[in-house]
Amino acid sequence: MSTAVRQTTCDRCEAPLVEDAAYCDNCGERTRRARRMVRLAVRVELLFVALVLMLVAGFTAIFYLQR
Repeated sequence: MSTAVRQTTCDRCEAPLVEDAAYCDNCGERTRRARRMVRLAVRVELLFVALVLMLVAGFTAIFYLQR
């Protein structure tokens, strides 16, 4: 069960936020939830890039070892 409290005001300008907002309508600041989601997306993307690089390195090694 999640114990997270929903953010109701902007951290920068203290304006009220629309429920489940990603940005403040007043100043454009990302909400805490939106910042967490961006960090997660960046981590997933970096993991994907690392896996692709490992796959390419593995196939390259196999190619050169078979020569």
